[in-house]
Amino acid sequence: MRIALTAILLLIYSSCISAANDDYTKLFAQYEQCYEAQDYVGSVQFLEKARAIIPEDSINWFADTYNGLTFAYWRLGNYTKAIVFGKRALELDRQIGDSANISRSLALLAAIFTHQRLYSDAEHYMRDAITMVPADNDMMLSMRLSTLGEILNVQKRTDEAIDVISRAYILDTTAHRDYKAAIRLSQLGSAYLQKGDNARAQSLLSEAQRQLEMQENFASQCINLVALAKAHVGLGNDAKAAEYAERCIHLCDSLSQRKTKLDALRTLAKIQSNAQLFEQALTLSDSLYTEQIQKQIAEFEVQYATAEKEKENAQLQLTIRNQRHMIIIFFIVLAALVISGILILIIKRMHRSIEHTETMAREVFFSKSEFTAAPQISADIPLDSSINRNVLPQNQPDDDAQLSKREIEIVLACCQGKLSKEIADELGISKRTVDNHKSTIYRKTGVCNNAELILWAAKHKLLKIE
Repeated sequence: MRIALTAILLLIYSSCISAANDDYTKLFAQYEQCYEAQDYVGSVQFLEKARAIIPEDSINWFADTYNGLTFAYWRLGNYTKAIVFGKRALELDRQIGDSANISRSLALLAAIFTHQRLYSDAEHYMRDAITMVPADNDMMLSMRLSTLGEILNVQKRTDEAIDVISRAYILDTTAHRDYKAAIRLSQLGSAYLQKGDNARAQSLLSEAQRQLEMQENFASQCINLVALAKAHVGLGNDAKAAEYAERCIHLCDSLSQRKTKLDALRTLAKIQSNAQLFEQALTLSDSLYTEQIQKQIAEFEVQYATAEKEKENAQLQLTIRNQRHMIIIFFIVLAALVISGILILIIKRMHRSIEHTETMAREVFFSKSEFTAAPQISADIPLDSSINRNVLPQNQPDDDAQLSKREIEIVLACCQGKLSKEIADELGISKRTVDNHKSTIYRKTGVCNNAELILWAAKHKLLKIE
């Protein structure tokens, strides 16, 4: 029976995990479709839904989701959130211990900081990413080195840039990755151009152009042609520079590479001192600037809408939390009232029980009883004339009680049901003195109230009942 129950529970658990896995896979696939379609808002929405259904112990799913959110928020221009999710993904990748994923997360953070022109932070993360590349993955190492070279080149640390890009080029050449090697060669030529070594730059860029044309890598050709034109300008070969700049402009038009085209137009305008080309470059610059502003506005609107939604969610969560606190306080107060009521009922019942005990004792000893005095006490105890002489002790109490004559008088008066005030008036003493005597009597006899004192008196034969 126990084995069957365990099997059923395991089957139910596996079914739940399988259903969650299917739902997560579908949502992640929808995120990828939105990302490819450049619908980054939709990407964020699907990833947030996916994150809501991930089991708490599924670290790999969380890491993939956080990486996806990093990419999406980066494309939306929300760098703050992109960095937050990027660091969360990095932390989870470190927990998992997969060095390739750790390197990926570090490189992604480096790319975000590069986009923000925070090159020092970008360099720091990229160097860490290089150290985490698996030893057998030279392709990943080549990519990380080339990216680090570009970061260093932007900072005008050309010697360091040339060193790391050369290492990347050697790795790609050794592995016969010709497509990558041609790109590394173009990057190396750009580094020498930045350094001011135009001859070396022209040589490397020309070889890179030849290889890129063989591989029909048109996007990289655009960037390489602009660099070639600048290298020839530095060498004083304006005709060749103009030729490469014009080739770049035509190729950029076919590929819609407008930023590279703007760079080529400016280079060609300077070479030819052509006012019309300067005007074209200015128009294109204004268009790109306008688009950039519009994109920033759109990104701001998305960020604002996201922030408002988060604010509403936070307010809703706060309201729910306050309602929960109010409900808890209500139940605590209700429980306190119930407990107080129960205690009051218990105290009242105890009080009634004590009163009932006293009443029963009085009925037993006084309703049909007549007390007579013991001869030993009648001559020795000067009783007040107002005290009933028919109620006198039959015998002295046990030796262990050791009651005085005054205490015995008070015991007899208590057995008659008299109150402390009445006893004090009859004996001519104060009520406080009577209460003190009664406390002493209770302590000596070991009783707690008058009913028990009557029983004690009867047991020790202080009273004679007929």
